[in-house]
Amino acid sequence: MASKTVVVLTCAHVKPKVSNERAEWLGKFLYDLRPDYVVDLGDTADMLSLSSHDTRYPQKMVASAYESDIESYHDFQDKLRYQFQKNKKKMPPFYGFEGNHEHRIKRAITNDPRLEGEKYGISFKHLDHERYYKEYHPYINSAPSIWNYDGVDYAHYIGSGNYGTAMSGDHHAYNLLKKRMNSCTVGHSHKRNIYFREDAKAVGLVAGCFKGGKEDWAGQANGEWWSGVVVKRQLEDGYYNPEFVSLKQLKEEYGGGGKN
Repeated sequence: MASKTVVVLTCAHVKPKVSNERAEWLGKFLYDLRPDYVVDLGDTADMLSLSSHDTRYPQKMVASAYESDIESYHDFQDKLRYQFQKNKKKMPPFYGFEGNHEHRIKRAITNDPRLEGEKYGISFKHLDHERYYKEYHPYINSAPSIWNYDGVDYAHYIGSGNYGTAMSGDHHAYNLLKKRMNSCTVGHSHKRNIYFREDAKAVGLVAGCFKGGKEDWAGQANGEWWSGVVVKRQLEDGYYNPEFVSLKQLKEEYGGGGKN
């Protein structure tokens, strides 16, 4: 079986007040690279309008709008794919995962079913996943799906115990291998972490984020996050050579108008 090249992105947290120009840079990068496929681990849509954390701050609730959240999300997705469409070239398949921020839509409807409606209410269908992804993996039993591609388990996050809280910590990537016993890649934490088991030919990877700005609620944690995408080169049976491509690199290469 021939090895593959795969790009992983996660946690773009698209929102109206943050520019989607990073999607244009990444789209040009994908067009040049032509990976076999792209894995999006979720939290692409931030859905700030449905954040339960902001109910204590009326000014934030007023500034947030569900419609704007959805429109920003579609703008990001369209920019990401624009180069392939403009040049009429075959686009690599995208495999998507529901993150906890997309899950805010379902949670809001569960809390108040009167909000649901495809035309005048809120609906998970507004994210239009069939338009963007070859396969999309929603939450199962109130937790992120886990799905295997080419020997790697992917999920927005992996639970750490019976209550399903997200695994984290200084040894996050090591603990992924310890729990799953094969290669595993997750997002969610916004941090970058990797661990290799050469004897088992397995890689644990926490893939950072693809955020376009800092978060006022996160304080010092902003400095712990890494923004970019991960390229898995020579992927075969779960083992690969990782290349970390930072948002800064993408901006320097594709943000200056040198490539169209």
